[in-house]
Amino acid sequence: MDGKLSPEEGKKREESKEGYITRWKSVIPCPPVPDTNLASFLLREMANHGGKQALVDAVTGQHYTYSDICAMVPRVCANLAAAGVSAGDAVLLVSPNGIEFPIAQLAIQLLPATCVAASPFLSPDELVHVMRVGMARWAVVDESVLGVIEKVTTMLPNTLREIWVIGSSSKSHPSFYSLMKTERWAAWPPQVENSSFNPAREVALMQFSSGTTGLTKGVMLSHRNLLTLYMQVKYFVEDVDNKKKASGEPDSEADILSRVLLFIPLHHNYATIMFNYVVIVGGCCVMMKTFSPHSFFNALQKYKITYAPIVPHIANFLLHTPLLKEYDISSLKSLVSASAPLPPSTKQALTTRMDCAMRQGYGLTETCATVASTIPHVYSKMGSVGRVMPYLEVKIVAPESSKGLPPGEEGEVWVRSPAIMLGYANVPGATASPSALKEGGWLPTGDLGHCDHEGFLFITDRIKDMIKVKGFQVSPRELEDVLRRVEGVREVAVIGVPSPRLGEAPRAYVVPLPGEATPSSQVLKDYVAARLPPHKHLAGGVQVVDAIPKNSIGKVLKRRLRDEYLRAEAAKKTAGPPSKL
Repeated sequence: MDGKLSPEEGKKREESKEGYITRWKSVIPCPPVPDTNLASFLLREMANHGGKQALVDAVTGQHYTYSDICAMVPRVCANLAAAGVSAGDAVLLVSPNGIEFPIAQLAIQLLPATCVAASPFLSPDELVHVMRVGMARWAVVDESVLGVIEKVTTMLPNTLREIWVIGSSSKSHPSFYSLMKTERWAAWPPQVENSSFNPAREVALMQFSSGTTGLTKGVMLSHRNLLTLYMQVKYFVEDVDNKKKASGEPDSEADILSRVLLFIPLHHNYATIMFNYVVIVGGCCVMMKTFSPHSFFNALQKYKITYAPIVPHIANFLLHTPLLKEYDISSLKSLVSASAPLPPSTKQALTTRMDCAMRQGYGLTETCATVASTIPHVYSKMGSVGRVMPYLEVKIVAPESSKGLPPGEEGEVWVRSPAIMLGYANVPGATASPSALKEGGWLPTGDLGHCDHEGFLFITDRIKDMIKVKGFQVSPRELEDVLRRVEGVREVAVIGVPSPRLGEAPRAYVVPLPGEATPSSQVLKDYVAARLPPHKHLAGGVQVVDAIPKNSIGKVLKRRLRDEYLRAEAAKKTAGPPSKL
């Protein structure tokens, strides 16, 4: 079941004129996507779960049932409308993970307005950028970020018409809870699906790209995009359950997803995807505001968590933390990692140490839906990010010519799907014709990878991160995987730095394990040199650091490492000759 394609599956792969496979599609049936308002559809789905717990605060234990959500979302929507928020307006939502976040988001989308979801860890300048891109005129914010929001209002005066605060009461702004408890608008429900409402064009959610290479871009996702995501998850879950029954697997997806611990930021697409999984099976999301070691393990134990989404640097932490011995996490059935590549060695080691299954997913904010996913014993292969998911097509192209490449040959991963974004906000023409899309509606992902003959997708690295050494293409990920095997290494990031002799040279940044002897730069260089050819040696040097910069979802900010290196080299020029790499 893990690898081979049935004859029916083979038909899902299209061949080029050259006679080799150039496109891969899911074998799972893809019924039509509902042509409706996202929030109204989700509320109807949630109503099927009635009084089951849906949202729980990991710290306080406060919770809402599915019935609570179905009652509160229309109420909040009505009160937003009574306050002046209109269909088509943009409402900024800035909050750490909390049980109010999904209610606010759904209420905004039900109106239907656009929910502009932003990180609560942004600086005032970064939020100004978000405000300008998202064109928000209203805001729902957590009390923890109110000070930053108020600074933004001085930088952009007369922009926000009202700010509702989640948390303690504010003297200067109304409470979000007032929207949940009272109903001032008698003419409920609003006509969310009138003749002018177009689910394929109306922006339901604006999320922001990771921002590893500069200012974040506002990714516009329509009601249709997000409904495609929901349908993808629904039919993927059904398919997995059918395959499990056929093979005698004991746990259904509803069993595995019954209690999900969610510290992945809700403003990020990864969390949006996970929330869809939970809703489909009628599970419960236990919300953590941010990750902290003791809080994580305490929540696993206290709430008998069955499923936990993580990111690679958290996976690395879990491999080495002694806290594992202090808590009972026997309820945990599976972890899932996404947002960045997870080394196969880490995946194997974590499965053993945590005594649970390990899944992996691959996607982009721009694709909205998951591109590929693994399920142990159903869809999995060592080193692969999984099979192509429903409602998507994948092809591998030569970066220079955009020609489709055969199985096993490496190129850029392109994706096509009704889930792919409308475009980037405030990019001229992006709404009608997304500038990021190629002819035929294909989205270049910027990732280097390949598909094998069985339809499994493998990701090598980001194209922009590849290091060009004397004409050779060197993958930082390959070097990072090697360095992680060195005793005493906790985290590592490799970048390319300018070299007069080589063009570019690999340079490693290493975070040592606390409490263990720190390996020297020479030891690390020698370790790589003994295992890889000369053009992959660390000619750019090794630097031991306390931490590697990351964004809010855990992606390494390699741009920042490069900028810091270039600034340091520029400063050296006044003190001595330039470095000879």
